[in-house]
Amino acid sequence: MAMRKVLTWMMCCLVLMVGWGIVVLASASSIRAVQDKGNPQHYVQWQLIWIAVAVVIALITAHFDYQKWKQNYWLVPLCLGILLLLVLVITPGLRRNVNGSYRWLRIGPINVQPSECAKMMVVVLFAVYLDKLGIRVKQFWLGFVFPCMALGVVAALLFLEPDFGSLIVVGLTGGIMMFIAGTRIRFLLPGAMLAIIGTFAALWFDPNRGPRIRAWLSGLGGNADPEVAAAAEAGKSYQQIQSLVAIKNGGPFGVGFNESIQKWNYLPEAHTDFIFAIGGEEFGFVFSLFVIVTFLIVMFCGFSIALRTQDRQARLLAFGMTFLLAFQAIFNLGVVTKLLPPKGIALPFFSYGGTNLFVAAFAIGSLINIARQIDSDERIVRSRAIKNAVTTL
Repeated sequence: MAMRKVLTWMMCCLVLMVGWGIVVLASASSIRAVQDKGNPQHYVQWQLIWIAVAVVIALITAHFDYQKWKQNYWLVPLCLGILLLLVLVITPGLRRNVNGSYRWLRIGPINVQPSECAKMMVVVLFAVYLDKLGIRVKQFWLGFVFPCMALGVVAALLFLEPDFGSLIVVGLTGGIMMFIAGTRIRFLLPGAMLAIIGTFAALWFDPNRGPRIRAWLSGLGGNADPEVAAAAEAGKSYQQIQSLVAIKNGGPFGVGFNESIQKWNYLPEAHTDFIFAIGGEEFGFVFSLFVIVTFLIVMFCGFSIALRTQDRQARLLAFGMTFLLAFQAIFNLGVVTKLLPPKGIALPFFSYGGTNLFVAAFAIGSLINIARQIDSDERIVRSRAIKNAVTTL
């Protein structure tokens, strides 16, 4: 498929997702907005502002020479700035406690979630570092230990918030990029097993998240019986119960726009982490299928871009950004449908929030940038081939 067609498909899907996302958000956030702000369109209005900023970020990234990330005066300030934000968000006096975690940093009237920026930083840093290593990526210290140490620093700061969802995303993204770059499997497998065991242990014994994992494993989250539902609520599985109820109520075509019952404080975080459930309730299976298909198309386009480029750094960057978007979408849908244990991760392009949307825009802008470079290189190759053919004749 020509690169222009890949970009056209990807952009069409993104426009449709953002557009339908605003429609669902207008309904899902209305009750919460009235209660919190006295304005039913408060969150929609802010989301429209975030979308405008995200478009600017995507345009800038699409025209930014990604090779400049190799230069320290671009990469070092990015990494140090995000690490500083990760430190500030857990600093007493500056941190904000939201549902038992310190994930938000207030800068004037705006709340920033540094953990979202950390995901972007890891992709850029690993793309540059692993590309510079070349064949040395197969070495134990350079190709495995040093990248794991970088991941460890970010993971430790995320653990202190704590934000296990972002920690898992960062760890998996870094591991996938190391695998694609050529880090030896015999190094990655033991490291991955230790990381999985350590993360699971931390979740299991965490006073807030442990009960949710145990409730999910016990199957309470999928039982609609009132007595069992009450027990599940005590076990922190209440959100998934209400999410499944919303999706079941939606049926094939939904109950209609703005007719959701679950948004009336039955389903917590209806406008953020569980917005997919509200969309499924109001627009039914049609909405659910739309979300799945459009994300699959975006994933296909992203991986196509990664496979087509001849630049190793660009390939790693494209794979990393695509995986970042894909994994968050898969994880969110898995949590909402109870296929995965409950964990707060936003659905890209749908959930309310600026930071997640900005990072997604940065990822899309990077993919567009690489695709444009591929298209330019292919045009040069075709032009040279035509000139050579004419010269031969």
